[in-house]
Amino acid sequence: MKPLSYALVTPSYWADVERCRFLVESVQRWVDRGVRHYLVIARRDVPLFRGMLGSGTDLIVVEDIIPSWLFRVPGVRHFWFSLRTRPVKNWILQQIVKLSVPAAVGEDVLLYADSDMFFIAPFYPRSFERDGKVPLLLETGQRGLIPSNDVWQAIAARLLGLPPDGDSDINYVGQLIWWKRENALAALQRVCDVTGKQWQRAIAPLSGFSEYILYGMYNHRVLGEKSGHWYDGTTRTLNYWDTAPLSIQGLQQFKAHRADFHHSAMVSAKSRTSMEDVRRVFG
Repeated sequence: MKPLSYALVTPSYWADVERCRFLVESVQRWVDRGVRHYLVIARRDVPLFRGMLGSGTDLIVVEDIIPSWLFRVPGVRHFWFSLRTRPVKNWILQQIVKLSVPAAVGEDVLLYADSDMFFIAPFYPRSFERDGKVPLLLETGQRGLIPSNDVWQAIAARLLGLPPDGDSDINYVGQLIWWKRENALAALQRVCDVTGKQWQRAIAPLSGFSEYILYGMYNHRVLGEKSGHWYDGTTRTLNYWDTAPLSIQGLQQFKAHRADFHHSAMVSAKSRTSMEDVRRVFG
């Protein structure tokens, strides 16, 4: 059997350029050299990220992988214009971008890493393979913990032509999410078949949606044992989700909670924690 090929995928933008730079540096320090790292950047922000390219880090321009009927208007910050749907919120556009990457690259397995996370230990994706299968985040015991989870799962179920699961106990959303490229493409084709539309047109008008739930549900409820995934309920990224900035002392206390299975950490960009301080503690 041919060995699986791997790539990291990081969508980012101008406000997160220093966070993304730290992630890129951590990838070069800790991640298997055979793993390519794609930065997915809107054309207007490309000059800010060009200095990070090389040594296995490549660029994908957002406008090159999304339909031409989605476009930006200078001076408009909170949404993209659409010639086929109502204006598209930035948050939804970001998810369309992530879903567009599998058609633009050739690696077998894509690992989505947001730009406010970074690696803190050696990471070799092949070490997580089990009989040729790769992890799929599937946390149970999640009922009621994420208020939007049931809404997003109902939307994903509708797009996939599945009955809603009601009061769901499952979470598919986290950091460093593993996608098999062929499965992602198949999930999007199913959305086209179910809705009778381009998948981008089906998703663009939505006010709420999760790309990770769509992928997770397709693999869990449609493909099942044929997905090529094994279910991983362990959170392997040390996460700080709060919106309050962390001081040096706070970052040190946060770092002290690291367990042996944590290969990465995430300090939410929304916390506005100083990247200089993050570097001092984790660099």
